[in-house]
Amino acid sequence: MAGYVVELPLRWKTMDLKPYLPIYTKIGYGIMLNAITDLWLLTSGVDRKKFDPGSIVVVKHFIGYMNTMDDYLDAPENKHKQRPSLRFTKGDELWERRKEMFGSIEHYDVPRQKKIKRAICASADRLLSAFVRFRSLNAIGFDDALHIREETAGELCRVTAELFNVIHDVPSDRARAVETAFWNVGMVLQVHDDVGDICKDDREGFGENMVLQLLNQRPEEKARLMGAIAHKKNCPFSKIERYAPETARAARELQDRYMAAIPDTGGFERIRCLLDLTVSMRGRSAALRSIIDKMEL
Repeated sequence: MAGYVVELPLRWKTMDLKPYLPIYTKIGYGIMLNAITDLWLLTSGVDRKKFDPGSIVVVKHFIGYMNTMDDYLDAPENKHKQRPSLRFTKGDELWERRKEMFGSIEHYDVPRQKKIKRAICASADRLLSAFVRFRSLNAIGFDDALHIREETAGELCRVTAELFNVIHDVPSDRARAVETAFWNVGMVLQVHDDVGDICKDDREGFGENMVLQLLNQRPEEKARLMGAIAHKKNCPFSKIERYAPETARAARELQDRYMAAIPDTGGFERIRCLLDLTVSMRGRSAALRSIIDKMEL
């Protein structure tokens, strides 16, 4: 992934990052956007020299828009509404996000604009529908958490790839393969995030956490784990392995399922290797984290 390092300075100016953002936010956002771009370039078959830098701006606005919508649906005034309104007033943050997002595609031809808008609007509708379904439940279980994660984390990554594909005219068969891989990447990352957030989400009653729902199925393991780490902000996976081994096994199997769905040829194997090095609970990443955990840094 040479482009990850070499091309970051070249892409930086095209990312349209807000000038008032703190430098560490710009760096983090820039690296994230660059990593997403490289993952897509590795698998799409598009030549780097033919890459449209404006597509990064479209993707940036899409991710920002969906994150803002997620915050809007979670806001106190909307928390208990069955179906919050998506009719926004001019000047609202979501209004401005949407305006910026659709403004970033105005230079494309009309058919391409329509495809981009269709993908974005369908994604927003799926997010809202997932929240409506989730809030209608009297009791929340693992399958419910899995559904909302797949409709949010998985779909966010898939639509990101779809936007790149539409802008660059990737052939339909290849486009579907890339989008499916990105969907599974999103779920691998989400399982990893849910592990770290298990303590915080339990305290805050955040039922969307898949790993927390796996733990809730095993009351004795939950009592042991929470007794050991109740006041911790983050939960190392090694602690779950020690105090809740059956939950750890189930979480590994869940992440493995999404990892296995990513092809191991055609550039996709590099994505699997990267995930293995960074977020896998079974691969090289897990071995490295277990060493760090023992050092108690």
